[in-house]
Amino acid sequence: MRYDLRILWVDDTPTFYDETKEILEMFAEDNGISLQFDYIENVSDFFSKMNNDIKGFKLYDIFFVDFTLSDDIVGSSLIRDLRKEKMDSDILFYSSEHEADIRQTVTDDLGSFEGVYIANRNNFEEKSNYLINKNARRLTTLSNIRGFLMDQTSENDYTIKSYILRQFDILSPEQKKEIADILLNYIKEKKNTIEQIATKEIARLETSGIQNIKKAMGLIGELFPVELKYQIFQKMLEYSGKIDFEDVGVQQYMDEIIKARNTLAHKKLDVCKTQEFILYYDTIVQFENRKCPNNCNEHTDDNKYSLEQWDNIRRNVQKFGKSIDKVQNHL
Repeated sequence: MRYDLRILWVDDTPTFYDETKEILEMFAEDNGISLQFDYIENVSDFFSKMNNDIKGFKLYDIFFVDFTLSDDIVGSSLIRDLRKEKMDSDILFYSSEHEADIRQTVTDDLGSFEGVYIANRNNFEEKSNYLINKNARRLTTLSNIRGFLMDQTSENDYTIKSYILRQFDILSPEQKKEIADILLNYIKEKKNTIEQIATKEIARLETSGIQNIKKAMGLIGELFPVELKYQIFQKMLEYSGKIDFEDVGVQQYMDEIIKARNTLAHKKLDVCKTQEFILYYDTIVQFENRKCPNNCNEHTDDNKYSLEQWDNIRRNVQKFGKSIDKVQNHL
């Protein structure tokens, strides 16, 4: 499973964690966000986790820390350790009985509690939902839009390829023949196209050199593109009958999400003046010619994605990813 946010939760009451975790997951799913919670009841396990997070790549976006953790350890000591090690993730520091003590502790040592939010168990859901949404906002920055699409779709590409490699040998001879025909027909069609293009381009280069560099740069294509892999994958899924892509089908994924990946991950991106649209460009000529009007309703081209479109894409990526995760479990 792929996750947008990872949360480390330190609390000595497993029942509160179990009950509240489900509520937060439902809230996140309704907003198109996927969460992973790591729960720690034993404080010694916390220091082991933090040792890896301090020395290696950052893993956690948010920390939930209870005030009372054991007879001799309180949450404030853990938070001081986090800030001492320059851990800058948001922290929700909460207690069912000691909110006043927490606020006094924070007031007395503001430097150690930068970026720490305070809650009691009555308003815990409200505060935690706020932090989840706050951190999820990073998914709407240009750099993270690129990263999100590349991360999610690359994981899917890996699973599709793995499924084909693992499952092909157990197909019946008739099914293998059908898959072979799909590939054969594609290659034959591609061969004719490549031969025609290659013949024309060879003659053009020999007689007049490169007249259109853009056209020359677009000549090379893959013989087995990702679209063909997904077509074969979809056919093999039909054979197995074990997994159904109900929410977002393979074709919708190709038409909508792969198209968005190819558009947003491989082009120059910009945000329009009112920040209502992501604009994209193939070349500097397009960038210079496509001026952003003062009123976003006056955009005359289709080379843009609205925030609503992006939110829908992100939700559909998550839905498709859940089905792909089921496929992984069958590998």
